[in-house]
Amino acid sequence: MLEEYIAPGGIMLQEVCRDWEDCIDRGTAPLLRSNAVLPSYPAAIKRNHREMGPYMVIAPGIMLAHARPEEGATALGLTILTLREPVVFGSEQNDPVRLVITLATPDEKSHMRMLEELSEFLMTDGMADRLMAAESVTSAENLFQEVRSA
Repeated sequence: MLEEYIAPGGIMLQEVCRDWEDCIDRGTAPLLRSNAVLPSYPAAIKRNHREMGPYMVIAPGIMLAHARPEEGATALGLTILTLREPVVFGSEQNDPVRLVITLATPDEKSHMRMLEELSEFLMTDGMADRLMAAESVTSAENLFQEVRSA
């Protein structure tokens, strides 16, 4: 059911971004269009990254972009951005990044189920790599369904 959280137009595959800030802008764009976040939200993600370092790069090649609810999240949502060319975020252990997942959470609790489903997906053997290799939205959506029915 991970797909129920994805913002309209929120699966963007094999994109080319010039730097980490461009990744944040692209990842938050569908959330902005669907009013799940305010313009302050991508700015907060960038500020947090600059101030606190690359803590959002959670695993090799994977960035989980987010900010606090009060920094501009108005609804629950997420986007998936895969990169044709990996981007460096400054994480010694986990760079370069090929998958940017952007989360919007309007409060401290409503995102728990979404995070559980996302974790299950990412921890399913080989699934993150298959998502990073996906060439079409349909193939990405099929991966979400594959994990759900397993």
